[in-house]
Amino acid sequence: MPVIDLRWHRFTSFLRLREEFRGRPCIYLQTDPRGQVLRVGETKDLWDSKYRGGTAYALEAALHGSGNLFFAALAPIDEATRKALEATLIYDLQPQFNNEHKKYPPIRRMEYIHDGEVPSTLRLSV
Repeated sequence: MPVIDLRWHRFTSFLRLREEFRGRPCIYLQTDPRGQVLRVGETKDLWDSKYRGGTAYALEAALHGSGNLFFAALAPIDEATRKALEATLIYDLQPQFNNEHKKYPPIRRMEYIHDGEVPSTLRLSV
């Protein structure tokens, strides 16, 4: 199994993140101001119905003034691989606001390295 290079990009705005990754699959992290990962997510396209319109602006409003950050990295186009990567990151990082994938190791564990604008609480590679 190849190692996935997660080249992180840092954002202070969800709307800017969504624009930057429009039409591209990604893994994203929501962090507190210190870089502690609060939530891990994945998507084929941040412009799909889940993040369009009110939801994107609700996230932006909740983020306003908090100092919290978003980090995103391009992810595999294959949905099964992307979801396996998300499950692996959730299991490894144990973020407070993810409900699934925290108790048991993922069935299909993905190997990855952190690169780019890595959140300060993560090592450059795992």
